[in-house]
Amino acid sequence: MAKKVSEQRQETINQLIGVIEAENSDGYGGVVDGERFLLWSTQSYFRRSMSDPPSVEELLDRRTDGRDDLGLDLYFVDDDEQIVYMIQSKFRSNTSTIKRPEIDSFLALPSKLVDRDMLNAITNHRVLRFAYDFKDLVARGFEIRLVYLTTESATNPIKSAVDAWNNKALQLSDNRNVIHDAEIVGADELLANYSSPHEITHTSLKFVDWYISEQSGDNLRYLNGEVEAEELVRVFNKHKFNLFRLNPRGPLGNTNVNRAIMDTLSDDTERRRFYFLNNGLTAVCEAFSENRDSKQVQIQDLQIVNGCQTTWNIYYHDYYKRGSLEGVSVNIKLIEVTASADTLSHNISQASNSQSPMRDWDFLFNEQEQLQLQDEFQVLADPIFYELKRGEQKFIFGSTRIRKTTIKDVAQAMWAFIGHPSEAKDKLRDIPRSYKSENSVYRRVFFEGVTARHLVLPLEVHNRVKQEWKNQEGSVSGRDAGDARLHIVWLIGQIILKAANSEEYKDIGVEVIDGITSNIGDWFADAYFYAKDAINDTHDFLIRGEPGDVTERQLFRSVEHYNRFSTELDRVLRNNLEDLRQKILGPTLNPKQTNNSPLSFNL
Repeated sequence: MAKKVSEQRQETINQLIGVIEAENSDGYGGVVDGERFLLWSTQSYFRRSMSDPPSVEELLDRRTDGRDDLGLDLYFVDDDEQIVYMIQSKFRSNTSTIKRPEIDSFLALPSKLVDRDMLNAITNHRVLRFAYDFKDLVARGFEIRLVYLTTESATNPIKSAVDAWNNKALQLSDNRNVIHDAEIVGADELLANYSSPHEITHTSLKFVDWYISEQSGDNLRYLNGEVEAEELVRVFNKHKFNLFRLNPRGPLGNTNVNRAIMDTLSDDTERRRFYFLNNGLTAVCEAFSENRDSKQVQIQDLQIVNGCQTTWNIYYHDYYKRGSLEGVSVNIKLIEVTASADTLSHNISQASNSQSPMRDWDFLFNEQEQLQLQDEFQVLADPIFYELKRGEQKFIFGSTRIRKTTIKDVAQAMWAFIGHPSEAKDKLRDIPRSYKSENSVYRRVFFEGVTARHLVLPLEVHNRVKQEWKNQEGSVSGRDAGDARLHIVWLIGQIILKAANSEEYKDIGVEVIDGITSNIGDWFADAYFYAKDAINDTHDFLIRGEPGDVTERQLFRSVEHYNRFSTELDRVLRNNLEDLRQKILGPTLNPKQTNNSPLSFNL
């Protein structure tokens, strides 16, 4: 039976408490209370927000909580980035929700700090000292960032209140708009932050026993041995998910395989048979050296390429569930691969994962152009997490505050957008399967020079089409929603090409694409209406009219009807061209920005 939401939240809180109790980097021990939660959660937040986070001593020096604290528990000024962080934390060991007066009071904090009458009425000298500096920092143009760290859950009205505050102009003492942002960081995100990647160079593993072989033809050394589960937990606790940099998947959550692993670990009898019931781990490294006396193996750049689910479940069972690992051990096959043989590491990763259910998309996780796109998506004006590994955002990066998409979703949107809606429905796997081939489907979708700025427009169109279709669900009887939606995405792509006077999407400059994307709220409704009108007319002509021998499936699954869709689109656009062009391109774009030719529709 599925767990209730309240039970899931309580389990998350319990896990977080266990993590805080187990970690002593804040210098505190014992019971987790509000004071310890403030310090630990602030450290966790700054570890994810800064390359050089403040030390415990620096945070302690900036604590302000207590009587007359105005809702400010701690502050920190990042002079390099010119950001003023103001922290409030709320710790509850049981499930509860954020109260509206509490969040309203916190959002009013900047205004309180410049209110002379309010400051004259308080006695908290630490807050008064900060208020004096705060006014100067605001005058110098520093950004204000409010961070609400909590184990409480945020309801939709609470989230809406924060969003409204973020979107509303903030003026303080000098009537100038102040850059500001507020965020709520809950237990889920704090847990994800804790599991973030750490740098890894050298590590060591203590083996129960091992044997080493060499393959003379390829000059390969590999070690096959047994490691106790507690030793694996120790290494994971030190290096976290950076151990899986070459693994095509992150933790996959509550799958059948993971449930089976957890069931084995939870059973007193089966747990001792874990070594024989589990397939073990495959790892690569740049070099290893062994010491028989100490049973230690020194390893340079350890990478677990197969065994992420096993490692994560053992760690989860030990750290979060506080379960016993007595008698549990795993087999590890460690292969020494020199830095000059990166392709071999990649091949080992693919081969060792092919025995378990892998998707074609999983093998693109380490392609350089995809990693570059992942970075680019996260620095867009409206950031998007571009997930290359399943489970990557939730468990590894912990960036759950920004919206997520996957390489598969982006590829489908792009393929439909550039003119292949039928193939994007039925032959989507052709994209990852052809990524090594020149002139392939993959190369048409991820063309030379493609950037996240190219891909975000088709993705946004696709997402808006899905939402608009949902809002109007049932308006076209009998039609396969997925097929029709992708055709609408394609026809909207055609409208954009006509507006930009371009034959191919890849030929439109990224500045023009940026403008079209930012203007999407102005033109999308009209473009959707015209595209759907063309769909309806084609549907009526080929299915209800003469010759009337085309089925619904044939209409949307066959490329032979593309011309008819295009013809109907030209017809419905004929009297609406100039108005729609102006909306799509917006007032800031001019004909010289699109291939140095006049902007007109190609009909």
